[in-house]
Amino acid sequence: MKDQSDRLHNHLRDEPQDPLDRYLDKAEKEAISEPDPPVKKNRFRSFILLVLLVGGGFFLIKNTGPGIFSPIFVSSGISTPSISGPSTDLLNRMGSRMEEMGYHGLSHDDLRDLRSDGVTATYISNIRALGYTDLTLSQARALAGAGASSAFVAMMIELGYDLDVDEIISLRRAGVTAQFTSTLHDLGYGDVTKDQLLRMRRIGVTAGLIRELQQQRGEDISMEEIIRYRISNQ
Repeated sequence: MKDQSDRLHNHLRDEPQDPLDRYLDKAEKEAISEPDPPVKKNRFRSFILLVLLVGGGFFLIKNTGPGIFSPIFVSSGISTPSISGPSTDLLNRMGSRMEEMGYHGLSHDDLRDLRSDGVTATYISNIRALGYTDLTLSQARALAGAGASSAFVAMMIELGYDLDVDEIISLRRAGVTAQFTSTLHDLGYGDVTKDQLLRMRRIGVTAGLIRELQQQRGEDISMEEIIRYRISNQ
């Protein structure tokens, strides 16, 4: 009986395996021996992909500009008024006043240019009222450009100075003010000349320096002495 059982076992062992059984056995062995999926490798690949996508996005923005990503605003149809200089009505009124003062044939562009240089009909009228009735537009531009206001001219006249247009321009460009001139008069220099005013401002003589020299050398120190002192002590 035992011999018969051994022969049967050997026969079953030696019998060729069915193809389906072989396939199932092979799949089972591969499933058992197959390593775990490379999780870390997959994460690394995902990170690389993310870096490439971000880098590509920055490259696209840099080379195409932000315009393609800018939001599109739809106009509401409400327009805001733009500032385009003096109104037509103002220019018309200025032109009329200029005509009355003898400045004829000025276009709106001419009037705009005058205003941009600081010359208005009121400015010209005020200067003319101080005795400069033959004032030209070029002189008016030069006076305004030098910062010679009608108030400055009026105060210099009040202090006793008879100035022509060019002298007014020179004094203002040198930095002479009516206040400085008035202070010199108060310090005893009521006879200070236009040339002395120019020289003092150009070399930096101040009212404080004059007071200091008067304390040191007496109040009768002459203007020329003050100017020479300043020149030698710069």
